[in-house]
Amino acid sequence: MILLRILSLFFITLANSDLLEFDDSSNEVCLICICNMDKTSVDCSRRGLTDVPEGIHTKVKKLNMSNNEIFSFPKNLKRLNNLNSLDLSGNQLSEIPEEAFNNLTALEVLNLSRNHFESWLQINPNEVLQPMTNLKILDLSFNKFGTMGNLANQELLISPSLETLILDNCEIESVHGRSPLSGLINIRVFKLNNNPLIGFQNLISPTLKSLYVSNCRLSYISPNELSYLPSLVYLKMSHNYRLELSSTVNSLFSVSLRYLDISYCNINQPSLKGFPNLRKAIINHNMIRFLSSNEFNNNTKLEHLDLSYNNVASVMGDTFRGLTSLKFLDLSWNQIAHIPENSLVEMPALTQIKLARNYLTRVGHLKSTSLAIIDMSSCEINLLGKDSLEGLPSLVDLDLSHNLISSIPESISSNTLKYLNLNYNRLSSVNNFTFFMLPRLTGLGVIGNRFTTIWSRFYFLSNPYLERLDLSDNLWRCDCEDENMFDFYEYVTLEPNKKEESYSLICHSPNNVVGQTWLEACYFTWNPSERGPNPNNLVWFIIVMIVGLALCLLLINGIKSSMNRRLATIQAERERQIEAARDRLRQIRLRAEQEALVNTPDPRDLIAPPTYDEALSMPKLNVSCHSLNETGSGKGRRKRGRRKTKSSGDLLEETERDIQESELELTEVPDDRRRRRRRRSKKYGSHEIAEYDQSPGVRRRLMSDHGTVDDSVIVQVEAELENPVHSRNRRHSVDEVPTESNF
Repeated sequence: MILLRILSLFFITLANSDLLEFDDSSNEVCLICICNMDKTSVDCSRRGLTDVPEGIHTKVKKLNMSNNEIFSFPKNLKRLNNLNSLDLSGNQLSEIPEEAFNNLTALEVLNLSRNHFESWLQINPNEVLQPMTNLKILDLSFNKFGTMGNLANQELLISPSLETLILDNCEIESVHGRSPLSGLINIRVFKLNNNPLIGFQNLISPTLKSLYVSNCRLSYISPNELSYLPSLVYLKMSHNYRLELSSTVNSLFSVSLRYLDISYCNINQPSLKGFPNLRKAIINHNMIRFLSSNEFNNNTKLEHLDLSYNNVASVMGDTFRGLTSLKFLDLSWNQIAHIPENSLVEMPALTQIKLARNYLTRVGHLKSTSLAIIDMSSCEINLLGKDSLEGLPSLVDLDLSHNLISSIPESISSNTLKYLNLNYNRLSSVNNFTFFMLPRLTGLGVIGNRFTTIWSRFYFLSNPYLERLDLSDNLWRCDCEDENMFDFYEYVTLEPNKKEESYSLICHSPNNVVGQTWLEACYFTWNPSERGPNPNNLVWFIIVMIVGLALCLLLINGIKSSMNRRLATIQAERERQIEAARDRLRQIRLRAEQEALVNTPDPRDLIAPPTYDEALSMPKLNVSCHSLNETGSGKGRRKRGRRKTKSSGDLLEETERDIQESELELTEVPDDRRRRRRRRSKKYGSHEIAEYDQSPGVRRRLMSDHGTVDDSVIVQVEAELENPVHSRNRRHSVDEVPTESNF
C-alpha cells in the first residue's frame, strides 16, 4: 500500500509538472497567436511569421499558419503527433521534403493552397502523403502545376486514405495519359474548377463520386469518358461556354449519375438519354430551341428538371412522356406560346411548374391530377376561361400577376385553390359570383389594377377562410355618403379578421380627397358628432378652460408666495450674519479697551507725591503744566496720545473714536490760546524717578543738607527715556491700515 501511494504521488507530480510546462509554453505562444479555451486550437494566421513558433504543445489539434512569410517547410511540425488540421495556405512554399509529415499520423485536413508549387516533383507526391494514414482532404488550389497529362510514376499522388483532392485554379490545361487518380485508391471528390482545361481523358477511379469541372474550357467529352467512373454520382460542368453534348446514340452515358449541372453552356439539346438513374438535371441558360417527342423517355427517375432561360419555342404533347417521377419543372424565360392540354398528364407526380416569362395568351384547359403550384406570371395572358381550372383538382397556388387580364369570368371554380395572385392586370370589376366557387380561398391579390367602385363584403360570403386581401394601388372613388363603403372598410381593416392595412386604401377621386386614405377622407362623414359644434361640448370646453385658468392662477400665486418666503428667509439670514459680525467687532473693541487699561500704568503711582517742604523748595515753572513731563520750553512739547487705529466698517471707526476720546486730553497753549490734544507719555518707570532726583527742588534740599546753596537752577530734559518697566501693547501709526488680526 505504501509503495502504491508513493507511485501515485510520483505520477501526480509528473503530471503537474507537465501541465505547468504546457501552460507556460502555451502562454508564450498565445501572446503571439490566438488560442481557444483548452489551447488545442492555435491560429497564427497573418502574423508575418517565417516559421512555426516554438512552444506549441503536442496536444494542439488544429494549427492555422496561413498568410505568413514561410519560405521553407517547418521542421518542428513533426512533434505535433495529435494534429488533425494544418493550414499552410498563403505562404511562400515551393517544395516539401519527403519526411515532412512522418509523425503526423492523425492529420485529416491539409491545406497547401496559394503557395509557389510549380511542379508535381516539388511536393514528392509518392512519399509525402503516405505517412498521413488518416488524411481525408488535401487542398492544392491556386498553385501552378500546369498539367496532369502523361504523369510519370514519380509524379503520381499516392495516399491510401485521401478522399478529397482540390486542384482549383492550378492552370491545368489537360488531363490525359495515365490517370492521376490511380494512386488515390479511396478518392471520393475531385475538383478542377477554374482551370483552362480543354478536355479530360482516361480519368479512371472506381471510387470517385463527385467531379467538379466548372468554369473551364471544355468543348467536347468522349461519350464513354464517364464509363471509367462507375461510382460517379455528382457531375458539375457549368460555365463551359464551348461545351456541346451529342444528341445521337453516342451521347454521354453513366448508370450511376444522379446529379448533372450543365448550365451556362452551349447545349442545343438536353441529351439526357444516357443517364437512366438521373434525379436532378440543371440545363438552364443554354441554347435549346426545340424539345422533341419522347425527349426524356429514358429518365424515369428524374425528379427535378430546370430548362429555364433557353429558347424553347414549342412543346409537344409527348415531350415529357416517361417523366413519371418528375416533381418540379421549370420552363420560365422561354418562348413557349402554347402548351398542349394533355402534355402535363404524362407527369403524374408533378407538383410545381414555372411558365413565367413566356408568350402564353390564355390559360388553356390544363390537366394534371397532382399539380399544386402554377406560375404563369409576366406572360401575355388576356383571357381566363371559366373552366380553365377544372382540370387541376390539386391546385393550391395560382400566380397570374403581370398579365393583361381584363375580367374574371363568373363562377370560376376550384375546390382546392387557396392563393390567387391577380396583381398588376387590367381588372376593373367583380361581382357576387366572381369568387363564389372558390370556397378554400385564403389569399387574394388585386394590387395595381383598375378598380374604381368600392367592393362589398357580400362578394366573399362563400369564402370563410379568406385571411389576406390586397387592394392597394387601385383607382378607388371615395363616396363617403355610401354606407357600403363604410361597411366594406370595417370588413377589411377591423380586427379580428383583418385582411388589409388601412393605409393601403387610397382615394383617387374626387379631387378634394385625392391621395388621402379612406379614413382620412371620410372620417367626419362617418363620425358626424366630431365635426360640427356641439353645445354640450362647448359648455364642457368653457368649464375646462375656467378650471384650467383657476389652476394656473393658484399655481402662480403659490410660486410667488414661495419666492417671497424664500427671499425673506435669505434676507433674515443676511441680517443675522451682519449682526453676528457686529457683535464680534464689539467684543474685539471691548477686549482691546480692557487690555489697554490693564497694560497702561499710571506714572503717578510710581512717584510718591512730594512733601510740603519739597514742594516749597521746588522751582517755580514759567508755564503751567499738568504734569512734570511737560517741563521745559513750549517748543519741546510733544503731543501726547495713542496712535490711531483704523479698521474697515463703521464699527471699527466707532471703536477708534471712543479710544481716542478716552486717551486724549486737551491742553492750553498760552501762545495761540488754542486747545490742543496732548499725548501722554508712553514711557514710565525708572527714568522718571531719575528725572525727579535731578529736579531743582531735590537738588536744593540736598545742597541745604550739605550746607551748599546754589541759586542757579538747571533743568535737564532727557531726550530719550529708558524703556518702560511694563510691556506695552503694539500701537499702529495712523497711516497703517489695521486688520482684524491686530486686535
